[in-house]
Amino acid sequence: MTTRRGIISAGFAGFLILANLSLAPAQDVAARSTAGPVVLTISGPGGGASHDLTMADLEKLPKAEIRTTTPWHNGVQHFEGVSLQVLMDSLKLSGANAQVTALNRYRTTIPMKDFSAFKPILAYRRNGAPMEVREKGPLFIIYPYDSNTALKHDTYFSRSAWQVRSITVE
Repeated sequence: MTTRRGIISAGFAGFLILANLSLAPAQDVAARSTAGPVVLTISGPGGGASHDLTMADLEKLPKAEIRTTTPWHNGVQHFEGVSLQVLMDSLKLSGANAQVTALNRYRTTIPMKDFSAFKPILAYRRNGAPMEVREKGPLFIIYPYDSNTALKHDTYFSRSAWQVRSITVE
């Protein structure tokens, strides 16, 4: 026989379980926030594993630097970031192309062979300072344009997405 007290107790226990479950994601978000916000999501081929990275995650990888002129800045610029090849290797991702999407939804496709052939970087600093969104940051794909005249072409300029938000390996 079910009593009123039993129904209330069961209802309260159910409420506590649901309340605890609803707090779990908030606790995960709070724990993640100490490492900083997610600035980049990288997905593997065929809807494979997805990796959410913070700026701290990117800065833990070996630093790569490029000094070059660009069509978007005056004079030689010093970019610091992570080699796209090192980034893909660290996540054990490979494929034919990398589909890059920016914060403003600009999309470009980069053949992954570019990563080893030309050594572009995912830059997070320009001239020693973090890049703000209004300055093409926080992440900007940069090729070493001055190292090879073939790179000073619209093909490679269009692959140099700024305000990078996600990369999908295909």
